[in-house]
Amino acid sequence: MYSISLEKGKRIIRCSVLGYVTQTDTLNIISDKVLNFALQPGDYQLKDVEVVADRRHTGQFRLGQKDIQALPTVGGEPDLLKSLQFLPGVASGNEGANNISVRGSNQWGNLVLLDEAVVFNPNHALSFFSAFNNDAVQSVNLYKSYFPLNYGGRASSVIDIRMKEGNNKKHKRMATVGLVASKVMFEGPLKKDKSSYLVAGRFAYPGLTCSLLGNKFAPDPQMYFYDVNAKINTIIDDRNRIYFSVYTGGDHTVFDRFVRGYGMDWGNATSTFRWNHVLNHKTYTNLSAIFSNYYYRYKNYSDGLHYLWKSNMQSYQLKYDLEHTASRNLKIKAGGALHFFTTRPGSLDNYGGFTHVVPFQMDRRKMLDVGLYGEIEYRFASRFQLNGGIRLAALYTPSGPGYEGKTFIVPEPRAELSYDLNYNNRLNISFNQASQNLHMLSNSSVGIPSDMWIPANKNLEPEVMRQLAVGYEWNKLDRQYTFSMEAFYRKSDHIIDFKDDVNIFMNNLIEKEVEQGEAESYGVEFYLSKNKGDLTGWASYTLSHVRNRLANIKDTEYRPVYDRPHNLKLFLNYNINKRWSLSSTFSYCSGMNLTLPVGKYEFQGALLYIYSSRNGYRAPAYHQLDLSAAYRMKKGTLTCSIINLYNRKNVFSIYAGRGDVHYSMDAAKTYKIYLYGIVPSITYSFEF
Repeated sequence: MYSISLEKGKRIIRCSVLGYVTQTDTLNIISDKVLNFALQPGDYQLKDVEVVADRRHTGQFRLGQKDIQALPTVGGEPDLLKSLQFLPGVASGNEGANNISVRGSNQWGNLVLLDEAVVFNPNHALSFFSAFNNDAVQSVNLYKSYFPLNYGGRASSVIDIRMKEGNNKKHKRMATVGLVASKVMFEGPLKKDKSSYLVAGRFAYPGLTCSLLGNKFAPDPQMYFYDVNAKINTIIDDRNRIYFSVYTGGDHTVFDRFVRGYGMDWGNATSTFRWNHVLNHKTYTNLSAIFSNYYYRYKNYSDGLHYLWKSNMQSYQLKYDLEHTASRNLKIKAGGALHFFTTRPGSLDNYGGFTHVVPFQMDRRKMLDVGLYGEIEYRFASRFQLNGGIRLAALYTPSGPGYEGKTFIVPEPRAELSYDLNYNNRLNISFNQASQNLHMLSNSSVGIPSDMWIPANKNLEPEVMRQLAVGYEWNKLDRQYTFSMEAFYRKSDHIIDFKDDVNIFMNNLIEKEVEQGEAESYGVEFYLSKNKGDLTGWASYTLSHVRNRLANIKDTEYRPVYDRPHNLKLFLNYNINKRWSLSSTFSYCSGMNLTLPVGKYEFQGALLYIYSSRNGYRAPAYHQLDLSAAYRMKKGTLTCSIINLYNRKNVFSIYAGRGDVHYSMDAAKTYKIYLYGIVPSITYSFEF
């Protein structure tokens, strides 16, 4: 839906949407009227790869399907979250994984939305693949400075992913066969020019690929996952349109190599019903009913334990948004959201044969929160634009056995002021405050599926993030080149971390094992892109520092795992001709922080370690070069890629152990774990 105020007379209007062919028309404006523009989907095999779209806000980046497709990835499977890691201010928590950290905040502070529905675990295969099938993705917006006020619930960033709506002109079928995953996608009109459908499915088998390649972790590993996306949209009339989208995905893994009989399953499901309604030529509304579900379970039948652990959580949301264009210079937005969340953190039950396990269930936790907001977009003095408003977040959690509920009301003021020096240069300053009512309790930097979401209560206050950012952006007249620079300072209150030597397993009062404190991060980000021509790409560099401070732990101030002072990312795409294109990425960033032994001693025949301070050891720097080549045919595309071209063994983890069975000082060794060396892959996508 859109609304534009124009003076009478002839006007030229230009319509563009990411992923569609731009259309330009000349209109003779006499009176109010309703106009529909039918844009054609962009050819996925176009010569150009557009890497930068309109950036309306400070710190906002937008990527389309082709941008994600162009980056080389493991197994040749396009990965949305790994693509975001190439933007400034975004880093990986662990090497090769998708657990992204934005400006020094942990991965669980990112609000990940798929058609407005929250995706609690956006990863597959223990964070090494994204939960989003690129064939079903239209675009993704990343907000890390100014968050529009219709977003709430997380304190780090917003990752807003929109599914394709399907082609309402003609039917289309596509399939992809690769070493890691195979996919199929169908789209077309249900009623031409009125309604359309999209169905996309993906099945991945990384365990089978590892087995064929002789992976040492397991002689016959079991690891696979699947995704199904579907969407229907219908134009009822000129003033009403409805959308309905669903997503479901799941993983299955077995880790016999590490613990015999240990296996894990987890998955997400979401659904969104959305109704767009135009009240008049200046006002339109959006009503959404949203459901999200996440579950995991793992089993163990080694050493006579034979148990099954299960957990689940559900989210129900009702949202209403209104946008009113008061004039050409003033736009007003307002709305609210009602959210109910419930979770069973864990339950233990018998599994398989004889066992001594006693069934047990942790208490169910519930949360009700309400968000109300008002926002303006005001342009004044010809060169200034002000975006800002306030969001009021109210949270209620009922009491339960052993813990007290509480009501919280947190105001979230946000504002951004932009000044156009001229057509090519712009200055921005923004202030952002956001709160997070759900805490992730995890002792893993990777983000394993068994991590627990716990609502805020009297023992755990909501996290509150405040950020100030100042930026400059330059665009060449025809947008062939873009350069931006942004400095930020971010402080987060009531962050959490586990105490020293805590008891996590089956602890019904797990929040009493947690300390709250503050996090401080600051840095500067640089971004340079070439957007047009045969050679396109971008370079981003971030210099930043992060420190956490928590009372009542051994190391009151420490560097979190995701503190990466230096983060350099390069991406290039070269279209040789209409059939051949080459792309390459290079990554360099400081190593992650770990807690490791710094000394050892023997006492009464036992070997004991002396550990560093919390995260007191920085692993070696991460760097990797990837290459990809695509050959386009009439009905398909063949893509070959080489990941980690010079076979760099980047550190995934480091641990201390004994090299043999002897308990001696000489037997103690430190071991480095890396995920992969050089990895070739090939995929073939085709229409049928």
